[in-house]
Amino acid sequence: MNDTTTALKEIAFSYNWNNKLSCNCFTTIRLMNKKYIVGETYQIVLKKKAIKIAEVVEIRNFKLSSLNEFIARLDTGYSKSDCEQIIRSMYRNIDFEQTMLSIILLSTKQPAIL
Repeated sequence: MNDTTTALKEIAFSYNWNNKLSCNCFTTIRLMNKKYIVGETYQIVLKKKAIKIAEVVEIRNFKLSSLNEFIARLDTGYSKSDCEQIIRSMYRNIDFEQTMLSIILLSTKQPAIL
């Protein structure tokens, strides 16, 4: 990556669920946060290593209770129930009755180095 990428906001991943970071377009499920903005470009980081630059294409907000099999399997490669457990373990102290999640669709701008 070049020096211009250091100024970009990051979206960090500790695991490449469903090998999605190898794809040109991919999703991530996160706690809803104003830092994610449609049209903005982000440095994608896997295990503390910058791997690509991607742009947010679309964001859809939902409650964990609305998670469906389709989203769960595409994003993580796991069933709805397993995906829900993964999310609950990642965000242990969150009240999911009150907290919104976002599924963020990203498109690669600079190819992956995977």
